[in-house]
Amino acid sequence: MKNIFWKHCLSGLIAILTAVVFTGCAKMEKQTMAEGISPVIDQEGADPYVMKQGEWYYYTKTAGDRVILYRSDRLTNIAAGESCVLYEPVSEQESLWAPELFYLDDVWYVYFAAKVPGEPMHQMYVLSNENADPFAGSWECSPMAGMDDKFAIDGTVLELASGRYFIWSGWEGYENVRQDLYLAEMNSPTEVMEEKILLSVPEYDWEKQGEPLVNEGPEIIIKEQTINLVYSASGSWTDDYCLGLLTADVQSDVKQPESWHKQETPILRSGSGVWGPGHNSFTVSPDGSQTVLIYHAARWQGAGWSRSVRFGYADFDESGKLLSMEPAASDQLLPPPAGEPAREVFLSDTFEAGEGIVLQEEPGTVSAQAAVGFADTQESVSVTIPCKEQKNAVLHIYLKIMEFTGDHDQTGIQVEVNDEIFTIPVYPADCFQPVAVPAELKKGTNHVTIRSEAGGSVLAADRIEIG
Repeated sequence: MKNIFWKHCLSGLIAILTAVVFTGCAKMEKQTMAEGISPVIDQEGADPYVMKQGEWYYYTKTAGDRVILYRSDRLTNIAAGESCVLYEPVSEQESLWAPELFYLDDVWYVYFAAKVPGEPMHQMYVLSNENADPFAGSWECSPMAGMDDKFAIDGTVLELASGRYFIWSGWEGYENVRQDLYLAEMNSPTEVMEEKILLSVPEYDWEKQGEPLVNEGPEIIIKEQTINLVYSASGSWTDDYCLGLLTADVQSDVKQPESWHKQETPILRSGSGVWGPGHNSFTVSPDGSQTVLIYHAARWQGAGWSRSVRFGYADFDESGKLLSMEPAASDQLLPPPAGEPAREVFLSDTFEAGEGIVLQEEPGTVSAQAAVGFADTQESVSVTIPCKEQKNAVLHIYLKIMEFTGDHDQTGIQVEVNDEIFTIPVYPADCFQPVAVPAELKKGTNHVTIRSEAGGSVLAADRIEIG
C-alpha cells in the first residue's frame, strides 16, 4: 500500500478548545475541497467484491438472504450506488455468502455459496444472465456442476492462456475441522472438471488462529509474469483475520501444487487501529493507473462479524509480486483514486444547529471537533450547499455513535435534502464512518438537515463530503 497518508486537519482551521453551544445563527459558507477521503467506503458490509466494466463500477457483498448488485460511476460512491436484487430464493436456499461477479464469453455470471435449509454444508452456485446490462434481463440459478458434495464457499475464477480455472475454499471431508483452498479446471463458466487440486492448507501460526482452521476468500490479480492469489487466513470472527499470498508464474502448470509458493508472512494484518482485515477484491482506479484493494475489517476491536468495507492501494515488485502493506488508520485520509474528482467538504463549524447540539473537541475528526447531540429527534444540524448546476451527487455524512456495546445499538438518521427525506441506518464503530446518501442537488442553494430518526443515541457529526 502506498504510504501516502494525509494529516487529519485542514490548514487555516482553529482548534476549538472548549465546547461551544450552537445558537442557531446562520454560518458563513466555508466549504472547500477535501484533501483526502476516509479509507472506509461502506459503513457496513462483508466479503466485498468490486469490478470495473466500461463506465461502471459494480459492487456486491454478502447480504444473507439475496444477491444484490450495486453500480456507480465513481468507485468511492459504491455504497450509495444504484442497486438491483439479482436473486432472492424463496425457500430453496439460505445463508447466501460472498457473491462475485464476472463477465465471461459475453455473459454475466455471479458465483456464490448457499445451503439448502436443513442441510449442514454450503455448496457453490452460479447465476447467469445473457443480457449486456446486468441490471436488465433475467438471472438463472444452478448448482456449480462437476463439484463434489463437500463444503465449498468463496468461488472465484482464474483466466490464463492455458485455460480457465475455478478456485474455492472447502473441506477435505464432511466435518468442519479445516478449510483449504482448491483449484479445478473449468469445462465452462458453469461447470468444473471433477478432479480438484489442493493448493493451500493453514500451516503458519498466523493462519491458525481460531478453530476450525481457515484458508478462504481466494482472489486473483495477475501482474507481469506473476499470478497473485490472495486469500484470507485464521478465523473471520477473530482480530487475527488477515490476508496471505500464494504466487505462481503465468507460464507454469497451475494444476501442479508445486507451481504455487506461499509467502511465510501475511501481506495485510491488523494494525493502525484496524482489526481483522480480510476477504478482499481488486479493481482499478478510473484512469487505470492504480490497483485498488477493497477489503473488510471489524468495526471495533473484538467486533467479530460486524464489519465495514475499506480501500487502499496495492503495489508490486518488478516481477509483479504483490508487496505487503499496512491498513490505513480510520482517521487517516487517502488520496482519492486517480481520475476521480475531488470532493467538496463542509466541516462541523459550518453547520447550523439548534438547541442541544454542541461543538466540541473529538478525536478522529478532520478539524479536531464535531457536532455532538441528536439524542432527541428535535435536535438537528443543517448545512447550505451551493451548486453551479443541477447534479446527482452522494452526500457522505461522517457520523459516530458515541457509546455502544454491540450491533444492537444500531440507530438511524433522517437526512432531508431540499424536500426529499432519506432514512439511513448508522452502525456502531470506533471511528467516524460515512453514511452515504444519494441525492439530487439543484442549481443554486440546497438545504440539508440531519436529525436522529428515533432519538436515544448520542451521535457526533464530523463533516459532509459531496461526491
